[in-house]
Amino acid sequence: MVLWARIGGVIVGLALLLSPYMAGAAETQVLTFKQLLVMALKYSPEIKATKSEVNLAKEQKNEAHGYRWPQFDTTLTGGLVPNARLPQVRQVGKDKTLYYPDPKDKLHGMNVFGNLTFTLFQPLYTFGKIAYREEAASQNVKVKREAVVLKQGEVMLQVAQAYYGLILANQGKDAVQDARTYLKDTRQRINRLLQAKSTSVTESDQYRLAMYEGGVEKFAAQAEEGSKVAYRALKALVGYGPNQNFRVPADLPSPTAPTQGLDYYIRTALELRPEFGQLKHGLVARQLLVDAAKADRYPSFFFAVMGQFAGAPGRDYNPDPYINDYFNDNGALPVVGAKWHFDFGILKAKIGQARAELEQLKQTERYALMGIPVEVAKDYGKVQENYKGSVGMEKAYVNARRWLVTSFSNFDMGL
Repeated sequence: MVLWARIGGVIVGLALLLSPYMAGAAETQVLTFKQLLVMALKYSPEIKATKSEVNLAKEQKNEAHGYRWPQFDTTLTGGLVPNARLPQVRQVGKDKTLYYPDPKDKLHGMNVFGNLTFTLFQPLYTFGKIAYREEAASQNVKVKREAVVLKQGEVMLQVAQAYYGLILANQGKDAVQDARTYLKDTRQRINRLLQAKSTSVTESDQYRLAMYEGGVEKFAAQAEEGSKVAYRALKALVGYGPNQNFRVPADLPSPTAPTQGLDYYIRTALELRPEFGQLKHGLVARQLLVDAAKADRYPSFFFAVMGQFAGAPGRDYNPDPYINDYFNDNGALPVVGAKWHFDFGILKAKIGQARAELEQLKQTERYALMGIPVEVAKDYGKVQENYKGSVGMEKAYVNARRWLVTSFSNFDMGL
């Protein structure tokens, strides 16, 4: 009995010692907007997918650069081939004739052969075919990087909307509790005055109060559903699982007016928005592709080494320099040359396509230059409107509470 008592005492003591830590672990963590923003930018699958496009563009640039280096082509074949002996010189009368013991139109036994042909090709000068496309691919990498910045901005906006929406919904739920308290108090006052047969209240006041209560319950349902949706959206954005929870601060930050004028924000948008960065690099890339399409009309000069290694046990080696035996011969030869492609409209059409794509991008840039200032002006006006409205709402809130307290006092006094 004494032993069990000691063991129980030890367990109780450990429980008392560990209780503060267990309580701290069970407490839900409060995450600020900046913390959630960092978590969302780190987790976002959309951002990771856009970064993968950057890696793809880099490899495309590496591919374009790879055309500057030598290229090696080889072909290996093998099979059966007729046996063949070298020609022989025979004396026929006073003349000497060349006699072929194994002419190619007859079979004199079969044997195997193996053949390896190769070509080492090194471009020397291509009039910009490679350089233009490589630089265009480099500009495409910059376009994809700007796309990452654009996607990060979209994720930041989603986090901000869900975060402030959640705080606002939670505040709405608190407002519902306050309203329920006031309405409950009002109903008690009405019932008390009705029992006292006061002339300051009537039976219709109860119905009017019920109407207000219905409106409060409707708002309560909206706030509750809005809170759930915003919370789930935030959890999805930061990558939290079903069993991971957090809280957000109870209060919204104090509203502030824009610190700069409209012209400043328009100028900043035109300089820093990633869409304009994409357009700038895209225009350069399209112009380079036009130049590359034009360069395709000119020849490409190259250096090459061509050769073969072939052998067949059933065939004699022929040293004649004018005869190249595909089945039994070895050799390699360095050469320089030019490759020139001609057609009757294909290259011209490709140049036209590149120019059309360039013109399309130029028109997109003009449209953006027209639309962005209007969009910034619209948002700037909305911020000013919301700031002034929030300041006015704060004054209205304070005076509304004063009015409510005064009304209750007058209500109690029968006024």
